[in-house]
Amino acid sequence: MDQQRLQSVRDSVREQMDGCIKFWLNHGIDKVNGGVYTCLDRSGKVYSTDKSVWMQGRCAWTFAWLCHLYGIKKEWMDAAKSCLDFMEDHCINRSAGNRMYFTVTAEGKPLRQRRYFYSETFYSMANAEYYGITGEKIYLDRAIRAYNTYWDL
Repeated sequence: MDQQRLQSVRDSVREQMDGCIKFWLNHGIDKVNGGVYTCLDRSGKVYSTDKSVWMQGRCAWTFAWLCHLYGIKKEWMDAAKSCLDFMEDHCINRSAGNRMYFTVTAEGKPLRQRRYFYSETFYSMANAEYYGITGEKIYLDRAIRAYNTYWDL
């Protein structure tokens, strides 16, 4: 591939990525309760306020990873932290060995708990990535705790 074609492809990929990030920041972030709405149509309209817990972790990891890869941006850090805080405050079933819920309401009330451990996995990855950006040990501790939970399962 010649240099001009490579630059064209790179620009196209970056434009699509920027559009995707902007979409989630503008429409997905729950500014009232924290975390991210996960049921959006193509226009960004929320069609269900139920929140997928594993998607909270996936979004937190994605925004932290973007900071790691492209440099820290406040809006990315804020989005990652919002998802991490929402998960820590609302998505862990402390009476069930710190297992995480699968879905919760917009406010974080439990809706469903599953046997598999997608929520714990993404929560661990997100906290580890956020720790890598901030160096704040609490996120490393959370990552290890969640990792140990799904490892033991």
